[in-house]
Amino acid sequence: MDSARKDPDAFIEADLDFHLALAEAAANPLILSLIDSIVGLATRTADWGIFQVEGGPERGQYHHKRILEAIEHRDPLGARDAMKAHRGKCERIRGGRRGGQES
Repeated sequence: MDSARKDPDAFIEADLDFHLALAEAAANPLILSLIDSIVGLATRTADWGIFQVEGGPERGQYHHKRILEAIEHRDPLGARDAMKAHRGKCERIRGGRRGGQES
């Protein structure tokens, strides 16, 4: 994903691959089904908010690296906390875009 930060299509594809790999690794059919649905929706959506916020792709990468690092260290609490931080940032960006600014 690092090399794709300036190419929205390549970045989104790598982002979706990252989330799909996490879902597959979790071996949870419900999560995998949800991710498959999200991927289907995301590939049909032209509004990629991460590129509408300055530094968005870099921040996304920061969070993804924290998640992956925790998984590699077999740290489930660290992975959970990193994922919560990532989700929280995404929610704030989406909320800020609706309200006209990022929070």
